[in-house]
Amino acid sequence: MRDASPAVDWTVRVREALAAAGEAPDDGVVEELAQHAAARCEALRAEGASAVEAAATVGAELLTAWRAEARSLRHARGRAAAVAAPPTGGAWLDGLWQDTRYALRLLARAPGHTALTLSTLALGIGVVTLLASLVHGVLLQPLPWADSERVVRFAETRQGATRNWPWMFTNASYHQWRLRHETLELMAAYDGGGDTPVMEQGGEATRVETMAVTASLFELLRARPALGHVFAAADEEPGGVVVLSHALWSRAFGADPRVLGASLKLDGTPHRVVGVMPASFAFPGPETQAWTPLHVPPSTGPGEGQVNLALFSALARLKPGVTPEQAAAEGTARGRSAPNAGMVTQALFGGSGVVHVSATPVLESITAEVRPALLLLLGAGVLLLATATANVASLQLARATARRRELAVRGALGAGTGRIARQLVVESLLLSCAGGALGLLLAAALHRALPKLLPDGFPRALELSLGLPAAAFAFAVALLAGLGFALLPALMMRRLDVARALADDSAGSVGAGRSAVARARALILTGQVAVASLLLVGAIQLGRSLTTLMTTELGFQPANVLVATLPMPAPAWTPQRRAQVLDAALERLATLPGVSRASFSSIAPLSASEAMASFVMPPRTPGAEGVQANASMRTVSRGYFEALGRPIVSGRGFDERDVVGAAPALVVNRTFAQRYLGPAPLGQVVPVGADQRHDWVVVGVVEDSRQRGPLDPVQPEVFVPHSQLGGGVRPSVVSLLLRTSGDPAALAPAVRAALREIDPGLVPGEVATLRERLLRNLSRPRLYALLVGAFAAAALGIAGIGLFGVLSYMVALRTREVGVRMALGARPGQVVALVARGGLRLALAGAAVGVLAALAAGSLLQGLLHGVAPVDATVAMLVPLLVAAVAVLACAGPAWRAARIDPQQALRTS
Repeated sequence: MRDASPAVDWTVRVREALAAAGEAPDDGVVEELAQHAAARCEALRAEGASAVEAAATVGAELLTAWRAEARSLRHARGRAAAVAAPPTGGAWLDGLWQDTRYALRLLARAPGHTALTLSTLALGIGVVTLLASLVHGVLLQPLPWADSERVVRFAETRQGATRNWPWMFTNASYHQWRLRHETLELMAAYDGGGDTPVMEQGGEATRVETMAVTASLFELLRARPALGHVFAAADEEPGGVVVLSHALWSRAFGADPRVLGASLKLDGTPHRVVGVMPASFAFPGPETQAWTPLHVPPSTGPGEGQVNLALFSALARLKPGVTPEQAAAEGTARGRSAPNAGMVTQALFGGSGVVHVSATPVLESITAEVRPALLLLLGAGVLLLATATANVASLQLARATARRRELAVRGALGAGTGRIARQLVVESLLLSCAGGALGLLLAAALHRALPKLLPDGFPRALELSLGLPAAAFAFAVALLAGLGFALLPALMMRRLDVARALADDSAGSVGAGRSAVARARALILTGQVAVASLLLVGAIQLGRSLTTLMTTELGFQPANVLVATLPMPAPAWTPQRRAQVLDAALERLATLPGVSRASFSSIAPLSASEAMASFVMPPRTPGAEGVQANASMRTVSRGYFEALGRPIVSGRGFDERDVVGAAPALVVNRTFAQRYLGPAPLGQVVPVGADQRHDWVVVGVVEDSRQRGPLDPVQPEVFVPHSQLGGGVRPSVVSLLLRTSGDPAALAPAVRAALREIDPGLVPGEVATLRERLLRNLSRPRLYALLVGAFAAAALGIAGIGLFGVLSYMVALRTREVGVRMALGARPGQVVALVARGGLRLALAGAAVGVLAALAAGSLLQGLLHGVAPVDATVAMLVPLLVAAVAVLACAGPAWRAARIDPQQALRTS
C-alpha cells in the first residue's frame, strides 16, 4: 500500500530551482519540466520507493542538472528541455498522452511549418485516395450480377480484315453457336446502346435511352424484376412490350405500381409495360432507362443463297470450370461453320477471311480502353504522394536537426533514446493523421466534381462512391507516410552524441554538410526532384500528344458548324415522310439568322457510326480482273461539302442538276480516286449499291478527311446525293449540318423550335457544335494530359517548397559558419552562390535521374501517346531547364537571407 504523504508541487520546486540560478523561463518551460519531474517521481514510486524517497531522488537527479543547463533553457525558450523516462506499468498511457500534448504544443508554436506539412500531406493523400477508389470502383469491384466473373463478352473478326468492330458479333455465328454449345450455360444478345427514342406518355414527349435485349439476357444476369415480369422469347419481335428501369418508373410514372399493363409509345410504336427492374439493376450501365425485345435476324435471306449479316453485342455465362479461351475456341469453330456472307462480310470487315472469335470477361471488356490510363494515373498519384512524404521527411529531419541541442539536453537529463524517438514518432503520426483527415476531405470534394471531370462514356462512372473503405485506405496511407517520415529523425536520435551536441555552440557547424543527416537530406531532395521530373516528362509528352491530335488536319472545318441529330425510325417514319420533312426542315433552317448553309448527312462527322460499301470495280484494261473496293459510304444533301468546309479537289459537288432521272452523280475522296480510279477519276463509273449498278458517274473529288476523329486513319469514301435516291430517305437517323456566320451554339434553341413547328414528332437527339463534338472525341486524351500535368506541377511545386524549407533551415543553423566566412572576407555574392550552388546541384541531379527513369519507363506511356515518343531530345533538355528555374526561385530567399547576415551579430549570438 502506498504512503499517503502529501504530493509535491513540482511547478513550485522547478521555479525555485531555476530562480536560484538566475533564470526565469516562461510558464511553458516550467510546466514541461514539472511534468518531467512528476513522471520520474511516479516511476520511482512504481518501483517501490516512498513519496519522500522518490521526491528526494528526483531532486538530486534533476534539479542540479537543471541549474547547470539554465543557460541552454533560456536559448531554447518556448521548448521543453526534458522528457520523462519511460514510464512503467499502467503509467505508459500517461506518458503517451504527455507526448501527445507536448507535440500539439510544438505544432501550435510553429504554425507555418504545421500548415505547410498538413497541406502537402493532404494533397498527396487526397489524390491517391481518390485515384485508388477510382481504380477499385472501375477495374476491381465486381459487377452487380451474380457470378459476374463467369460472364464473358464476345468479339468476332475476320482474317485479313482491315476494319474491326469492337466487341461486335454477327447473327450468323450467334445462331450457329446458340443452338449447339458445350462450354456455355446461356447466351444472350443486346443492341441499341445510345438509342434514345421519343417516349410519348401522358401527352408529353421525352427521349429515353433504351436497350434492345434478348429475353435470355435477364436470365443470364439472374435479374428479377421488382414488379411484373420480363419478356419471354416469344416477345422477341420489334415493338410490343417494354421493361422499365426503377429510375424511369419513379420519374415518369410516380412509382405507381399500377403501371403494369400501361401503354406508352416509343418513336410512335405502342409498347405495353410488363415489368419494372429494381434500382440495383443497371445494364449495360445506369444510364439505360428501359429494355425492349431484340430480334436477332436469321443469317439466311429469302433469296436462294442470300446471306444477311447483322452486328450486335453478345454475352454468355460459362459453365463452371470453363475458361474464356475454351469458349473462344468453340465460338471460332461455330463461326466458321456459318454460311459465308461474301460481299457483305467484305463490306463490314474489309476482308472475308476465316472467322476468329474471342471471349473476354465482361468487366475486362468494359474497362479495356481505360485500364492502362487509370493504372498510369494511379502510379502518378503514388509518385506525387511519395514526393509529398519525402518533402515532409526532409522538413522533419531539418526540424529535428535544429532541435539537436534540445534533444541532447533531454538525453543528458535522463530521457532514453527510445523515449525521445517515441516523442518524434508521436509528433509525426499526429501530423500524418491530421493530413490524412484533410486528404479524405479533399478526396470527397474531388469525388463530387468527378462526374464533370470524367468524359462521356467513361465506364462505371455513375457507380463510383467514397465510403468506409476509402476512409480506411486514407488513414492507412497516412499512418504509413507518418512512419516513413518519422524514421529518419528517429534514426538520427539513435546516433546522437549527447556530449558533443551539448559542447557544440550550434546545430549547424562548418562541417555539417558532410554529416550522415546532411547526406540523407540531400538524397531525399534529389529523389523529390527526380519524381517531379519523371512526372514532368509524362505531362509534357501527353500535352504534346494532345496538341498533335488537336492540330491534326481533319479535312473539314469544324468551326461555326452546328450538328443536330434526328432519329426518325420506322414504322412511324417512312422513307417518303422522312424526305418530305427533311426538305422542309432544310428550307426552314436556311432562313434562320446567321445560317449560311444547311445540309444533312446519313452519318454525322466525328461519330463512331459508320456505313461501309463493298463492290467490284470494273477492270481498267480489257481482259483484266475487277478490283475489290471497300469504302465508307454517306448519303448527303446539296450543300454538304460547303457546310462542312470540305474543299473540292477537282470537278464539283452536288447541285440542282442532280435529280431523279439525271445521270446518277457520285463524289469520291482523294484516297478512293488514287486507289481505285487512277489519275483521271472524273467521268468514271462506280458500281455503288446492293444491285451493283454501274451508272454512278464520278463528278467530283473532295479532299480526304478523318470523319471519325483525329485518331481515325484516312480511308476511301464515296458520297451519293439524297436527291437522286428514289423512294425517299432510307437512313433512320440523319444529322443536320448548319454553317453559321456567328456562334453556332446560340442557334440551338431556334433550331429546336423550328423543327417542332415543322413536325411535333421531330425531336432532335442532340444539338451540339462540331467543335464540341471534336472536344468530346478528344476528352480522354485531354483528361489524362490535364491530370498528369497537374500532378507534375504539384510535385515540382512540392519539391521547390521542400528545397526552400530545407535551405532556410540550413541557413538558420549555419549562421555562425556564414558569419565566420563573411568576417574572413567573403562577399555577399559569394554567400549567395554558396547557398544556391548546393540547391541547384541537388535539383539538376534529380532532373537527370528523372529523365533517365522516364527513358526506362517509356513503354508504359507509349500506348497513350500519338505522334510523339515517350522521351526525345526536346523534353530531355526542357525538363532540366524547368527544374533549374524552380530551383533558382526556391534558393533565392534563403540565399538572400544568408547574404544579409551580420557577421558580428552572428558570432556574438553563437
